[in-house]
Amino acid sequence: MKLVTVLTASVFLAACTSVSEVAPAGDANYTVTTQIRGGMTPWGEIKASSLKRADEYCRQQGKRMHQVDMQTHGVRGWTPQDAELTFSCVAS
Repeated sequence: MKLVTVLTASVFLAACTSVSEVAPAGDANYTVTTQIRGGMTPWGEIKASSLKRADEYCRQQGKRMHQVDMQTHGVRGWTPQDAELTFSCVAS
């Protein structure tokens, strides 16, 4: 019985993370979205994944990332969690 409980808890806590490609959003802005399915991932970690991807994108251009907006959707542990970042790349 303990094994079943441990396995069930492991499945519940496991999460599948995906980070989208950077996409143009108009007005020299871009978007990137991190989605977590399952698990109990803190919002800070989800947002950090989007911020990291945006920062990498801008650094490849020799610029720095400027956050324009961040939207979050979902309920931790119940529905998929999304963090959608809108950003621009500005001269360093």
